[in-house]
Amino acid sequence: MMDNFGWGGMTPAVQFMMMPIYADLLRIQAIEFNDTIRKSGYHFEIINNKIKLFPIPTYKFNVFFQYIVKSDRSPTAQASGSDPNVISDYSNVPYNNMTYNQINSVGRQWIRKYGLALVKEMLGMVRSKYQSLPIPNAEVNLDGETLRAEAIADKEQLITELRETLEAVSRKTLMENDKEEAENLQEKLKGVPLYVFIG
Repeated sequence: MMDNFGWGGMTPAVQFMMMPIYADLLRIQAIEFNDTIRKSGYHFEIINNKIKLFPIPTYKFNVFFQYIVKSDRSPTAQASGSDPNVISDYSNVPYNNMTYNQINSVGRQWIRKYGLALVKEMLGMVRSKYQSLPIPNAEVNLDGETLRAEAIADKEQLITELRETLEAVSRKTLMENDKEEAENLQEKLKGVPLYVFIG
């Protein structure tokens, strides 16, 4: 580069280049920020709810930390074993008889549809005992077998729907979805131009 300026033959032993003073100041500032941010000289340790800083500070400074009181924590954020009445997801649903008023609206809708299918099946069984009923001057044909077939199809569809929902929120499926999302994000980031830092 010295030859490009025409200074190559001036001083053979030593080469000088003039640089603006702010370049050195920026370099020094970058080194100081790096030491301050990445090489913090202070560490902490928490034992029995007491925080210990070391080394002992020689000057006055402020320490900021975030905390949350256990009683203020949201019920869904608590561990599944801490409150037996809280159901945060499918993994901690109890297998005992649940009270109807503790079931959410989605579960109540599924129960309503399944109950309707059971009632339809029972009505179909009752109507299938007699194929027709005599009335004055005619006969009424009953649709018992049709009702039973519809009820059985509805029950199978509801159970399949519930099984697919449970499989969709299983741990394996969620991990596969996270993996696919991460791969798609990596593909998207490949098209983003990288910044060039000149320092």
